[in-house]
Amino acid sequence: MAEALIFHYRAQDTFLCKANPLTKVVAVIAICVLILSLSLSGLLLVSAALLVTTFAQHLPLRSYKRELKYFAFLLLLILITEYMATQSHQQAASAFLRFVCIILCGLLIADSTSPDDLARSLGSLLDGIPFIRGWEVASAIELTLSILPMIFDAALQVVTARKARLERRRNPLASLTSLISAIFSLLLDRTEDLSLALEARLFDPVRPRQRLPYTIADLKLAILLLILLLLASML
Repeated sequence: MAEALIFHYRAQDTFLCKANPLTKVVAVIAICVLILSLSLSGLLLVSAALLVTTFAQHLPLRSYKRELKYFAFLLLLILITEYMATQSHQQAASAFLRFVCIILCGLLIADSTSPDDLARSLGSLLDGIPFIRGWEVASAIELTLSILPMIFDAALQVVTARKARLERRRNPLASLTSLISAIFSLLLDRTEDLSLALEARLFDPVRPRQRLPYTIADLKLAILLLILLLLASML
């Protein structure tokens, strides 16, 4: 079941795991906004930096191979359609690298950030904005991020179980419908278990939580990000 690790948080003693979740969110937003205007050389630099960070984070890409197939298909589709629309190798490569950067950012922040820690950081920030129930919004984001990995786990569990039973269906439409129905049924069971667990712990979405402090890791991350984005903009 190792393939189901994608978009799961893994507690590690790494640089990214030590940084405050809010710092990582701001870094991801800054990267995603800037790559829209970068040249191909700048995109190559940002992509290389994210790949280095991926190896430093010890991201188990081999364990993600099942889910990464879908992203690989989207990457290929983007590359082909962009080239057909523009007839430019450079623009097609730029679109390809932008999507690669977005995928790597998502994998890195999901792997290094606990949904609970993210809710603590966002809640304390949003609660200071008038007319916004910050802790309630943060709790909703936390629950969404907690449910997202269940989708991949449920899909893998259903597919693995069907392979173990050697199920074969000649009708592709009936097979797909049955597969989706089984996945949704399993997801409903798991979300019900999550709901009961939250009720047992007297979970209150509007209750304030202790905010997480900023450390030297946040300063280092901010400096490295600033240097990277400045160099990428100059290329």
